[in-house]
Amino acid sequence: MNKTVELVNQWAAFEEKHPDGSIQDFFRYELIKEREKQPDNKFLGGVVPPKPDQMLAKIIDRLAKIYMLYAVDLLKTIDIGSFDEFLYLNNIYNTENPKKIDIINNNFNELSSGLLILDRLKKKNFIFEKADLNDKRSKIISLSAEGERKLKSCYELLDKVNQVIFKDMSTDDILLSIKLLKPVEIKFSGIAVSDKKVPFEEIYRRETE
Repeated sequence: MNKTVELVNQWAAFEEKHPDGSIQDFFRYELIKEREKQPDNKFLGGVVPPKPDQMLAKIIDRLAKIYMLYAVDLLKTIDIGSFDEFLYLNNIYNTENPKKIDIINNNFNELSSGLLILDRLKKKNFIFEKADLNDKRSKIISLSAEGERKLKSCYELLDKVNQVIFKDMSTDDILLSIKLLKPVEIKFSGIAVSDKKVPFEEIYRRETE
């Protein structure tokens, strides 16, 4: 096949799957495909699932666990007892007038677990509650001055973890990974909480039929 025709066909196949992808994204994508042809017995602990979607799920799971291995121990040095405590502080800081249920749902926790996390942060004086002027039955959560200092320290420590975990990835590869996964994250972040009340078989039919 003529090389120009082959290139056009490859671009057409990429554009069909990634209609918002740029030419730069296409070249990154092709480079990654070429790298994947190189066998590596250490990949995924040597147990590689047969399907690409299974491999992706396993990569995400293993990377998350590896990341936590480093991050949680580091956060404990500044009295942040779990990664959830950091996520809650970060979420509270970046949400306008959040209520408890807002923070819990945004982090996909069960109500009881989320309330325990918030209670721990309150006992450490990292957060405080104030009256909601629009709803006297609920309260707004805010970071205390100490909570803001702790959050800043979290950012600094986790930036070090990021540098360690992703130092062998180029910025282009990181940006491409974000671009490919972003639509999935946006979609399911918007429906995952409400889907808790739906039988999975119903969700499966909705997404696959």
